[in-house]
Amino acid sequence: MKFEDESTAYELISETVVKAGISLVNAIKYIHAVSEKDFYNTSIREILKISLKDITNTKALFADGETKAPKDAGFERVLPLVVYSFAIRLPELKYIKTSGGTLTDKQIKDIFDLISAKGAANYGGVIEEDLGYINKLVKKKKPVPVYDADWFKSYIMNFLPSLREFTNANMFLLGSCDILFTLFYESLMERLGILVCSLADY
Repeated sequence: MKFEDESTAYELISETVVKAGISLVNAIKYIHAVSEKDFYNTSIREILKISLKDITNTKALFADGETKAPKDAGFERVLPLVVYSFAIRLPELKYIKTSGGTLTDKQIKDIFDLISAKGAANYGGVIEEDLGYINKLVKKKKPVPVYDADWFKSYIMNFLPSLREFTNANMFLLGSCDILFTLFYESLMERLGILVCSLADY
């Protein structure tokens, strides 16, 4: 795909992915904080509405200060993992076609490398898929696995003991993440599609 300014395009795409990751993690922290206080009166619908209005607004849920992270040291790795889980699915952007063509393997890899340089990482190989695997599926026009919270739940079970305790608040958080992760990813791909088309050199 041709861009008027390739380096600027890469930066904007990578920043969108990173900001979406930050917003998703902030939503997790917010749900965790408010559900510990009173999950019975926590409106997941309202949280989703605020979070998804603009997934690049990393401060959308900061208004009332409820963003306390879980106490586990391993939680600091959730953000790099979330961003990595988004980044490996960049080959799906190849479905976008403009008069300037489609994104090439090299362009996808360059954007992925830029996102990795910003901190994306697959700690402990928690996420089974990688960029090459997703790319092969897209090339063969096979369906890409649905994006969900399964890898995050696996990470909780192995590295976040405070969240794997069987409490009502933790069950509320886990249940919320099922829909939260899927909707965030759908919003991200829609946002990236619009962004790529706007940056393409027609």
